[in-house]
Amino acid sequence: MRGEEAARHVAHVEHNAAIKEAQERLDEQLESIDQDVDPRGEEIKGFGGKTIGFWGSFCLNLNNCMGPAMVLLPLLNQQAGWVMPTIALAIMFVLSSLAATMLCEAMQRIPGNFTFEHRFEFATVVKHYYGKRWYIVFQVLYNISLQAFNIAAMIISAEVFDKFIFKIAGHTYALQYQDWPFSFIEYSNDAEHPWCRGDVTQDGCADEYYSVISIGFIVCMAICIPFGYLNLDENMWFQWLSLVGLVVFTVEFLVQFVINMSGSDKMCLHDVVYNETCNYHPDNAVGNFTDNGVHRTPPFHASASGQANVIGMAVFAYSYVVTIPSWVNEKKHRVSVNKAVWVPAIVGLFMKVVVGLLGGWAYWLVYNNKPREGADDILNILVLQNQPQVTQYSAYLWDVTTLIPGIPVLAIMIRYNLLNGRVCNRFWSFFWGVVFPWIVTMFCYERPLLTTFCNWIAIAVQGYINFVVPALLYRSALLRYPDHFDQEAIKGEPRSRTGHFVPLQRRKSMSRARRRVSQASINERSALIRTLSTTYEDEDDLIHDVEEHLDEMPVDAIPPYVFLGGRLIWLNRLLITNIMIAFFTVLSTAAIILNLTLL
Repeated sequence: MRGEEAARHVAHVEHNAAIKEAQERLDEQLESIDQDVDPRGEEIKGFGGKTIGFWGSFCLNLNNCMGPAMVLLPLLNQQAGWVMPTIALAIMFVLSSLAATMLCEAMQRIPGNFTFEHRFEFATVVKHYYGKRWYIVFQVLYNISLQAFNIAAMIISAEVFDKFIFKIAGHTYALQYQDWPFSFIEYSNDAEHPWCRGDVTQDGCADEYYSVISIGFIVCMAICIPFGYLNLDENMWFQWLSLVGLVVFTVEFLVQFVINMSGSDKMCLHDVVYNETCNYHPDNAVGNFTDNGVHRTPPFHASASGQANVIGMAVFAYSYVVTIPSWVNEKKHRVSVNKAVWVPAIVGLFMKVVVGLLGGWAYWLVYNNKPREGADDILNILVLQNQPQVTQYSAYLWDVTTLIPGIPVLAIMIRYNLLNGRVCNRFWSFFWGVVFPWIVTMFCYERPLLTTFCNWIAIAVQGYINFVVPALLYRSALLRYPDHFDQEAIKGEPRSRTGHFVPLQRRKSMSRARRRVSQASINERSALIRTLSTTYEDEDDLIHDVEEHLDEMPVDAIPPYVFLGGRLIWLNRLLITNIMIAFFTVLSTAAIILNLTLL
């Protein structure tokens, strides 16, 4: 008897401790929600409201999905053949979309956040599932990764803007602060030595300035900092401008690619006088000529360096998953997460594959198994003087309209994470997220070491935080907040089709924020659809009625079941997630190793 009493006492103590811990978590969530959301559910204190509709979501996610990777694909198709890059892009399209929706479902399963009413950014989602220690680690990694990516984009954008100004005006200038007294210097129109001391010769530049602040840099900074002060929803018109530029100028490139495919391309020889090559003089006959066409990209090319680039490029092309939480927090309620993630990703995949193939067929980018100068970015070829003027201007404007609008978006997401994690207040989150990287870039603008450092930070971190961490968070969400299907999978019970992850949404009698917390019970969510299912003969009618009455539907990154050939096939979401975690880890590690082998 004493043993039974002791066991009951221990169980009672554990039960009380569990209740106390749950109450503390609930109080913390209530406090956070009351601070971050006003009674109408509109975000305050430096965050945007839930105003981004489906097409705005499509625009923002397509811009983030595209990035600068598309212009690197023509060379990759010539170096590795077109089969492996195309397969790798298709696989990463699926996996990145899954990772993005996994991250969204991990957010949705947090008690009280089924309708994404409470703001959780990437780092605070990690905090919820893994605690403060891991939160600090990933807050640091997240911010370092995005800052490194943004600084690299700032440098490229400023350099492109300097070239664009030179193209229009014939001159552009910079302030050099490397030597005293400081002085203004003129752009030299040489890709390798833009700020040369003296004249550029056949041997290159004897000495050049690295400590400069150029007009292009000042213009980019003047554009991006004010937009970084705005919230994400207020930046949408800038994102629409970026999307228009992306589509219009990409179409122009495709037209030029098709025209070039029927002609020939020439590559300059290494023993010609500098600035008298075919790159600078379209009518100069010096150079090697070969016909363009499909033969330029064989199905497979047995090149170690070319194949090594495939994985790294595919990972880089879809490293946008960490931008998803900021969008989810500001999308309108009835915007489908799955549609707003998968649809732009499909469009992005199509654009990348088409540009990679046609660009690889239209130009001679590899000579003696080595890339021609500047071929790593197809835009460098499109701005050469032997290209039509409309193509040259389109190449400059593509860079300007796609790279520059992306800088404030990442800066805003950094600011959101700092503010949402209460690392600093609104002013300092703006300073560290938006202003500080421009200060760093200003004093290291033309130093190759900074660009190399930023690129390696991105390579080392982006695979893990974009793919591994979202899958880990999703797994934790399935285990901590299981719905009926997850409970069956965990316990090994027979499967049923009831108990879908649907919340019981009460319309009145309590404040909106507190009502979200009251929806924490998975059993309540399951009970709604089980109760309604008894009054419906057709499940389609049931689902339609539920959709009509709910602000959000379950994300279901991995659905509990699928129909294939008229048969119902159950999916073990935990098993699939574990496989994806292992695959993502191997893939991210392989990308780092392969990049190291190319040094």
